[in-house]
Amino acid sequence: MANPLIEIRKGIQALELEKGHTQSDFYREYTQFLIRKLENISIIDSENKAVVDIPIFYANPERAIAKIKEDRNLVLPVISVGISDIEDDMGRRRYNMNVVVETAWNKTAQRATRVVSVVPKAVNLSFMVNLWAKYLEDLNQITEKIQLMFNPSLEFRTKFSDYIQGFITQVADNSVTVAPDRQDRVLKRTIQVSVEAYIPNQKYLYTNTGRIEKLNSDIIIEPFLELSASATTAQTVTDQIRQST
Repeated sequence: MANPLIEIRKGIQALELEKGHTQSDFYREYTQFLIRKLENISIIDSENKAVVDIPIFYANPERAIAKIKEDRNLVLPVISVGISDIEDDMGRRRYNMNVVVETAWNKTAQRATRVVSVVPKAVNLSFMVNLWAKYLEDLNQITEKIQLMFNPSLEFRTKFSDYIQGFITQVADNSVTVAPDRQDRVLKRTIQVSVEAYIPNQKYLYTNTGRIEKLNSDIIIEPFLELSASATTAQTVTDQIRQST
């Protein structure tokens, strides 16, 4: 009897050679989630009267400084978010012959089906959250709100998973003067966030006849019905496929 794990892996490899890998929106999903969370931050103004919503945008530090210089309508404080690094997580690395088996719903056929993929790649995704303000009190208020979001971690909820953890790894202060003609000293504080993420691999339909096929838009994957985070043996795969049928 053929090893089902090896056969599934071969089928996936054949389709990847034929079709290539489809972009997963990995970076966009995590960045948009973080920005949406930070959009909820507000502070009390210096006169302790008004609640001030904090504008937020995506930019590396150099582009953020340029935006503050150029945009006369931009009122401080503001927050900029950028990706600073991505690296392998050796501690969470998994054997690439492992296979993920998930349950999915076929809208057209109105029945459950099985979806398979190679295990995702474990990475640490680093964000630089830069706070820009005229007053130290504003920086402190914003920092406090962000620290409370990560208590001690923040769950990143994306289309890939609801269980990804992000942590604050560093807080650093820098004071900069943006432009002589503006006559404003701008205070900058950088909060570094590390997210223990997984880059997903392409998912494929596993038919009742054992064929591996390209997934179409009629298939809705239900992450909470995932049968396995890591199927490490042929028997494990066989057992899970029988249970899901």
